[in-house]
Amino acid sequence: MTLLNKIFTTRTLLQIIFVLATAVIMKAVSSHYDFSWATALVAG
Repeated sequence: MTLLNKIFTTRTLLQIIFVLATAVIMKAVSSHYDFSWATALVAG
């Protein structure tokens, strides 16, 4: 368990949670407004 504690520090876990939450929010916004981030990025 010590190895896991070294790898997954609180900061790392918070970053993972933040990234996942951001992805979920962006997906929710995309589906709500019928907007595709991929299309927007390609269009520039």
